[in-house]
Amino acid sequence: MIFDKFPFVGGFRELEYGSPDGPSIRAAARMAAPGYEGDLVRYLRAGTALVATPSAVPDVLSETGAFIRGLHLLTDGQWLWYSDLAHYVERYHVELDPTFIEHARSNNWTVPQVSNEHLEAMVTSLIGDEGELD
Repeated sequence: MIFDKFPFVGGFRELEYGSPDGPSIRAAARMAAPGYEGDLVRYLRAGTALVATPSAVPDVLSETGAFIRGLHLLTDGQWLWYSDLAHYVERYHVELDPTFIEHARSNNWTVPQVSNEHLEAMVTSLIGDEGELD
């Protein structure tokens, strides 16, 4: 799996891209937001797009199955996450991996600028260099 190469946050088993043995997003939903939630949501939304898709995904916690915008794979240069994660944190106060939260906090809740060279290296690491011809 591509997420073996970089730490990934939000691989809840109920999500289309989640891990079958990942944690449950339903169990991670909370009634109240932690004090840092606004900072965390901004951090998640500010990630740099590594892969963009036009695919809309359903809100798996919504009773109506409402759709969330296009799904993008985002990064801060170290961690990976999908763009719908901010929605779940903001709307349902979904609790995330404490290691990721500490990482975001250590960046003062500001996603570092990721160079094009680093993004290209990450993509190559994830999917290989498909442009090479033998």
